[in-house]
Amino acid sequence: MTPLRARALEQEIEEAMPGVDVTVFGKLSDFRTALEANPPSAALSPRPVLASLNRTADLQGLKAGSDAEQYLLVSTKALTKDMLSSHRYGIIDLVERKALPKFVAGLLGVSDAPEVQRVTKIEALLPLLQFQTADAVLLPERFRSDFESKSTMRFVILSLSTAKVGLVAVTFLSNRQVIENAIRKLPKHVMADLGVDEWR
Repeated sequence: MTPLRARALEQEIEEAMPGVDVTVFGKLSDFRTALEANPPSAALSPRPVLASLNRTADLQGLKAGSDAEQYLLVSTKALTKDMLSSHRYGIIDLVERKALPKFVAGLLGVSDAPEVQRVTKIEALLPLLQFQTADAVLLPERFRSDFESKSTMRFVILSLSTAKVGLVAVTFLSNRQVIENAIRKLPKHVMADLGVDEWR
């Protein structure tokens, strides 16, 4: 989850890891296909993405000592916790399509899976509210100010204790030592774009 477009992030990471070929995917389906068809030495993504593809987190990113980040519920209308199951939500596709409603229910802390609209980038969440195709969107807290600055709409924001999402992690498929050494040496500005400040 990054503010950069796929190509820009790909170039930034590749420049920081000389000798390592980097490919960034904007869609979960493309990422899954690449892992199956031509397995790389390592894969880096938010932890729920790896989990949905049955991959373990061999190296976990941390931010301020935590391995998860807070997501916010952003809407243009008042939200009450007892009505969360009845709303339509927009979210980045962090897990497979069929699993996404249940994943969102977990973030909301409800048992009934709601209706969910998937998007592939953060900026695609705003039109869901503008055109009322979603009642609320789930947004990483670190993107809040940028999100709010792009609209004149008045937002109602709810922070739920259950809305925590695993930060980026790495799974190694081969050649671990070389790739891990390169990842651990990523400069601070690249780490910041990945949403983490250290590895565990």
